Amino acid sequence: MTDQPSMPDPEKVKQTVANLRKTRLEMEESRLELEEITAKLEHDMRQQRLKRIRRSLDNMTAETQEITS
Repeated sequence: MTDQPSMPDPEKVKQTVANLRKTRLEMEESRLELEEITAKLEHDMRQQRLKRIRRSLDNMTAETQEITS
């Protein structure tokens, strides 16, 4: 009874390494796509905040003008 580890088939090792490389690249692609989506959402949120701030400023300006008139 020998518990010697057997050598893996070189072709199988080559195929597994190629699959792992492809999977790594696919994961990297997905990560970059998610970063792009996140950046777009952050931009949209900043734009919405800016609009709210400007609207508040406009309302304050209008109220101030009504008071002084």
